[in-house]
Amino acid sequence: MTKPNNQTNQPNRWRRRLIEFFLYTVLIFALVLALDWYRNRQVPESLPVQQPLMDIQGKGHDLQSLSHEGPILVYFWATWCPICQLTSPVMDSFNDTYPVVSIALRSGDDQKLQHYMTAKDYHFPVINDQDGLLTAQWQVGVTPTIALVVNGQVVWVTSGVTTSLGLQARLWFYKHFN
Repeated sequence: MTKPNNQTNQPNRWRRRLIEFFLYTVLIFALVLALDWYRNRQVPESLPVQQPLMDIQGKGHDLQSLSHEGPILVYFWATWCPICQLTSPVMDSFNDTYPVVSIALRSGDDQKLQHYMTAKDYHFPVINDQDGLLTAQWQVGVTPTIALVVNGQVVWVTSGVTTSLGLQARLWFYKHFN
């Protein structure tokens, strides 16, 4: 007895879907890297802020000094940003691996920000940029934006949705190809 035609084509169908998935993944990864490269040209190479920044807890953060101890992530976000609600938990989880210093853009006063951080159970430090001056110095026009700073130099920037896997891939790419 011969097999029905749809059973013999099933492995071919799965293989074709797997190849399509792989090609779409490579295409998306290449597009994201191209966008990151384009955005990197717009951000200053060295840190635009030299003085320590005070977070909402009153603690100073000297990005220059911190970046000489190892890579740091500078995270620009806002409480009103819907994409930041997806990215902030990722940044909070990376705070254990890499120091994260966040800059909250036009998100209210320190008390409002502290309430937000407590409600969301986030533990990364927050510098309040109520008037947008810090964000303007960094030439950041989109939230969320994440910058990787090493030895006082901005070496990589990305904007938009970032998953934990996407951030790990970008950090791996930076480590091996820069």
